[in-house]
Amino acid sequence: MAKEAGSSFETLSANIKARKFAPVYCFCGEEEFFIDELTALVDTYGLSEMEKAFNQTLVYGKDLSAKQLVEICSRLPMMAERQVVIVKEAQSLEIRKKEDEDALAAYFKKPVPSTVLVFAYKHGTPDKRKAFFKELAKGEGYFESKPLHESQVGTFVRNYLSQQKFKIDPQAAELLVESTGTDLSKITNELSKLVLNKQPGGTITVDDIERGVGISKEYNSFELNNAIGIRDISKVYKIVNYFILNPKNGPLPMIMGMLYGYFAKVYMTQLNRSLQDREIGMIIKVAPFFVKDYRAALNHYTVPRLRTVFTLLEEYDLRSKGVNNTGGVSDGELMKEMVYRIMHC
Repeated sequence: MAKEAGSSFETLSANIKARKFAPVYCFCGEEEFFIDELTALVDTYGLSEMEKAFNQTLVYGKDLSAKQLVEICSRLPMMAERQVVIVKEAQSLEIRKKEDEDALAAYFKKPVPSTVLVFAYKHGTPDKRKAFFKELAKGEGYFESKPLHESQVGTFVRNYLSQQKFKIDPQAAELLVESTGTDLSKITNELSKLVLNKQPGGTITVDDIERGVGISKEYNSFELNNAIGIRDISKVYKIVNYFILNPKNGPLPMIMGMLYGYFAKVYMTQLNRSLQDREIGMIIKVAPFFVKDYRAALNHYTVPRLRTVFTLLEEYDLRSKGVNNTGGVSDGELMKEMVYRIMHC
């Protein structure tokens, strides 16, 4: 599911749920959803509610020093098998002197067996040049997550819902990713709302996404991609005008990103058009059901034209950032101009 260094998210999750704890955990990386999930699992399974009163310490990195942390971790639990110490925003932990680093490195080499220590880093990873980090990264509890690529998020959505005994239509999953991007916290928040009105075992549909996430059934980037793909000029400009009037629903950077992803799939479909839908789906990382949408664009976009499309997208990306945008043309006008040139290249 998640790309990471060290132990995998799945392995760590399973071990924590089975109460097979590492003495020290370090959850870090760019995808904060996995950091929060693993931290929450230790909080849930580490101690009973009664044991937490005396044996759980939850602190923020900015509120203590390395020396204080080692002192806390060296305590023995009270009427429990273990104590749990969770350091949130651990990147702010005060480590100013060499003795601070040495104290942490010494603890990581020989942690107290009855203590479960969690370092929950946000906004990156520990300083990999430090001796204490090298000790930290050696442990079985080290996890460094990477953001999922757009092509991986659909699988994440299906797996996430499956664990909660729900399903999702392939087109609904794609529409959700198209509309929310790859922010897993945002996606899971939307999914949590969507399943409220579903019975276990139920299936989330396109209609559910449109109603629950607030996507217009007719005016969304998913429909824009397909309309441009088949050169339905009337529909394209209806959607573009809607986005111009409702810029929060279709900001230019998002539209350009969606179009680039769409035409990249059209390009790969064009190069492999003789293959079966199932094989093309594996190449462009979509369900076979969607391959027909990309095949529909092949008569309008040859390989040379697709290369021109990519050049145009690069040009308008730069212009949207102020490069060669003489006269300060608005995002709305840039969008109109861009889609016109794409459809007539």
